[in-house]
Amino acid sequence: MSIGLLAMVMLFVIAIGAYRGPGPEFDSAPPGPAVAPPIPERASSAGREAASPPAPAVPGLSPRRTDPPGEADTASPEQSPPAVSTPEPSPSAPSPSAPSPPRSSAAPAAKPAPIEARYRVMDTFQGGFIAEVLIRNTSRGDLGWVARVEYAGGRVVTAWLEGVPQGTFDGRRGTLTYRSGPDLSAGASVALRFHIEFADPSPRNCSVSGRACSRR
Repeated sequence: MSIGLLAMVMLFVIAIGAYRGPGPEFDSAPPGPAVAPPIPERASSAGREAASPPAPAVPGLSPRRTDPPGEADTASPEQSPPAVSTPEPSPSAPSPSAPSPPRSSAAPAAKPAPIEARYRVMDTFQGGFIAEVLIRNTSRGDLGWVARVEYAGGRVVTAWLEGVPQGTFDGRRGTLTYRSGPDLSAGASVALRFHIEFADPSPRNCSVSGRACSRR
């Protein structure tokens, strides 16, 4: 037991000898707030470089564009639409056809009726006259007919047939149109007479069924 106590005393002496008090170079700085150590600069693959601040944003520009607004981009050639091929119709042999005869654009003129007509003035008086158209059927069959006598002005008063059944007539603006009643027999003749006022006795036109009147 005495040996153990002796060992403890020796250890205590050694510990006291190893203790040192503060020397003359001891800096008794007053306590203060702790200062954070500086952050080391970021190292890159090319060496230690200072981190550059981000570039300021310019209004109106896209983050990915570097050209100023309003500058035209490089024009790209317009793409023409793909050509659409039209299938060609397969050739077919033309069917033989007989040539058609040429057609005449003008309608053929009506052939005048086989009639003879003669115009004459029978009587004149103040303000008017009596005229006659003598009509003869030169065909071999019975014929109906239509007489037309035109005057420059004037007025048709009346018209009649001598000795045969009457037909119908119309007189407007100095023009007499008379349609026969019964057909005129082959080789027979009939006298159409009419009263005209305020007109020249010489008619502007006279015809019977397309045949012009002769004058005597």
